[in-house]
Amino acid sequence: MSKKGRRRQYTGWLKAGGITVLVGGLVYGVFHLVHEWQTDRVAFADTVNSEPVRHLAVRTDRGGTLTEKWVAQILALPKGATLMALDLPALRNRLTAQGQVRMAVVTRKFPNTLEVTLQERTPVARVQALDARGLAKQLFVAMDGTVYDGTNYDQQMVSGLPWLDGIRLVRQGPGYAPVVGMADVSALLTTAQIEAPHLYRTWLVVSLATLADRDEITVKTQEIAVIIFSRKESFQKQIARLDYILDRAHERPEVGLSSINLALAGQVPVKFERSPEELAQPEYTSRFTLPKTLQRKAQRDF
Repeated sequence: MSKKGRRRQYTGWLKAGGITVLVGGLVYGVFHLVHEWQTDRVAFADTVNSEPVRHLAVRTDRGGTLTEKWVAQILALPKGATLMALDLPALRNRLTAQGQVRMAVVTRKFPNTLEVTLQERTPVARVQALDARGLAKQLFVAMDGTVYDGTNYDQQMVSGLPWLDGIRLVRQGPGYAPVVGMADVSALLTTAQIEAPHLYRTWLVVSLATLADRDEITVKTQEIAVIIFSRKESFQKQIARLDYILDRAHERPEVGLSSINLALAGQVPVKFERSPEELAQPEYTSRFTLPKTLQRKAQRDF
């Protein structure tokens, strides 16, 4: 073999050796990384398993109505329990079993914090019931009809909620079955709050007694014993008619109104307690026809 041929042969051997060393180094590096990762993971898991829960972080969409203390009482975590030992679905079920909690998310935050995020139900009305001892107690009803005990609500907000009537509470598990028809009632109350808060503040009782049979919701206010709404017609239009009628009635304060029926489109039967023309009669029935201009008013005019 010539010198040039031997040089090419030696060069090939050197290249092959270099590639072998390089591949061996890469294999060793990968093995070392995998080994270190496995070792650290085992050590981390051991540390987590041995670390008890020391912190409970609570967040709620209602600005702290349900406190950390309340959540701790409901969860009742065993003393010395570790994050990995906790059954998160079971903890979540404990929270959502409370009617005030609409949704709950429970997560681990290593090394020793349990995070709880709550979405609460908003009460739209109150209802009175009897407890196991036969004593009256106040319950709250949410927009979806859920009946529950309320915790840490502002008393001014509570006193502004109307009472529900014409319903029958039915036991279901540890609580009550949802109230049927609350979607319509909630729509009426929400519309009144937005469109005519000065009227809503006077509402005392909302009755569902005729909702199923006649599609009617009856409201009792501080001034009027009976105001009938229809769920088949726009609540916005009915509240606008009510506002107009009350403005007219306030022009004659000596004539009191005892009932207003808004369930008829266009015409509103009104019953007076007394009238200037017939003082001898305790009440009589009259009928108002709303002006066409009022019926055509846009939403902003109401």
